[in-house]
Parts: sequence; structure tokens; C-alpha cells
Amino acid sequence: MFISQALKGRNDWWLYVIMFLILLISQGLGQLPLFFAVNSKFKSDPALGTDDLNQFYETMDFTQMGISLNMGFFLLILSFVILLIIFWFAFPLLHQRAAKTLISITEKIDWKKVFFAFGVWFTIGALFEGVIYLTNPDMYTFQFNLQSFAVLMLLSILILPFQTSAEEIIFRGYLMQGIGVGTRSRIIPLIITSILFGLVHSANPEIHKFGFITMQFYYMGAGLILGIMTLMDDSLELALGVHAATNFIGATLVGYDGAAIQTDSLFKTSYLNTSLMTVGFYICGIIFLIICAKKYKWQSFKKLLEKPKFVSSDLL
Repeated sequence: MFISQALKGRNDWWLYVIMFLILLISQGLGQLPLFFAVNSKFKSDPALGTDDLNQFYETMDFTQMGISLNMGFFLLILSFVILLIIFWFAFPLLHQRAAKTLISITEKIDWKKVFFAFGVWFTIGALFEGVIYLTNPDMYTFQFNLQSFAVLMLLSILILPFQTSAEEIIFRGYLMQGIGVGTRSRIIPLIITSILFGLVHSANPEIHKFGFITMQFYYMGAGLILGIMTLMDDSLELALGVHAATNFIGATLVGYDGAAIQTDSLFKTSYLNTSLMTVGFYICGIIFLIICAKKYKWQSFKKLLEKPKFVSSDLL
């Protein structure tokens, strides 16, 4: 039913090409404030050289350019705010259907489901991180600063969901439905969107720090788990909550050197076991899927291998 939402609008192939171009332009526009801020600092500070600028773009550590981490966090997320707003208004014009059909098959978005997913995933993720902390406390540095942390929390609550929602709506919503209708399949769009989700993160600093293959196992695996819950639940609400909770933990609780987004989180770890992080995400994902399967009475996971059924009511 979730994939068949695409049949309520237009799905000509060239519309997806136009949307791809719109997304590229939107991303470029969204990054202009970041570019101007960094360029202004670079020109105004004679102590900064080309090497400093190149290193900044490799690490995205704004303190290297004399910009606070909170301001840097805001500038990074702002690009997604602009991207999501433009996409949200462009989508119905191009595809002739409401943007909310990318999230839910019902008339209204189930916010209780979003917050449930956020709460459960946050709890599971925090417990997993807590176990690692108790077994390896020397890896963590407590860096609480009330003023900067208060600003970080405000930004994380108000604008971080734009970033996570943009990625979910585009990958698990827009592309999942479009590819699903085109292939008359669930498993094909699940695999393709998971691969694309990983590849689109290839420019992230952690890719260069920890290795392409290593981090792709994490990103593609995350995309796969988020895609499974979307297809099993026939809605995007659970994935929206899980993705938001994942990035919220990374932004406010525990950060690490080499992360795409550097913040004044409560803790920072100088060593990241990427294998443990990946396996941990898979384990948390399986636990979460089991909880949701029981709570929402999902049918067998064989559903993922079945072809979506399109009926006449899908065209209404």
C-alpha cells in the first residue's frame, strides 16, 4: 500500500530527472550560507592558509576556521532545511499528489508513531552506548558546558529533524515509491535505496577517516533497516523517528573525531570502533523491528519479497 501511493500522481521518468536537478540546485543554494561564512573567515584571518581551508573541508571541524561548533552545526543543517522546503513544495507540482503521501497512506501523519520510534530507539541506543562507556570509560571525555549545550539542544530539537526527515522522505519515501512502482517490487527498491543511501554519504569525513568499505557497511545497513521498517509498516513514520533519534544521540550525547557533524556533545570519544558501531546498529535494528512487529501486528517478513498489490482504489 505504501508503494502504491505513487499511483495517485504522475510518474513519468522525466519528472524524476527534473526533481533530481531541483534537489541538486536546492542543495547548492542551501550550502551558500556555509560557503559565505567560511570564505569570510578565511579572508578576514591572515593566519589562515590554503592548507587550513583544505583541512576544514576534510574534517568539517568549524573551530579550525574560528567558527563555533554550534554555528557550524546550524550552517550544516540549514542546507537541509532549504532542501526539504523546496522539495516539499516542488513535489506536488511535479507529481500531482500531496507530499504527505510520501509519509503515510492515511489522511494524517501518525505523530504518535514517530515519537514512539524516537523514544524506543533513543532508549536502545543510549543503553548500548552506556554499556560501551562502562566497559571502556577511558575512551570518553566529558565536556559539558551549559551555555553551548543549551544552544545545541535547542538546535537539535528545532532544526536537526529537517536533516533526518529530508533524507527519509527522499530515500525511503520518494525513491522507494518511485522505484517500487516502476519495478513492481518491494525488494528491488529496498536494495537500491539502501545502496544509494550509502553512496550519497561517500563525501562524509568519516569515509576518509575510517575507510570507504567499512563505513558503507554501516550506511547501507542503516538504509536497509530503515527501509524494512518502512515497507513492513506501510509508512515512513517509524523511520522518521529512528533516524531523528540516531542523529540526536550523535549530536547531543556522544560525538567522535571524524564525524560529519562536530558538536559540543556531552561526551566525545577519541576512538571509534566502526565494526562495533555497525554491529551495534544492526542489533539495535533487529530488536526494534521485533518490538514494532509485535506492537503493530506486522505480517511475516516474507512480505518484503512479495510484489506490491495495486488495486483500482490506488488510483483515486
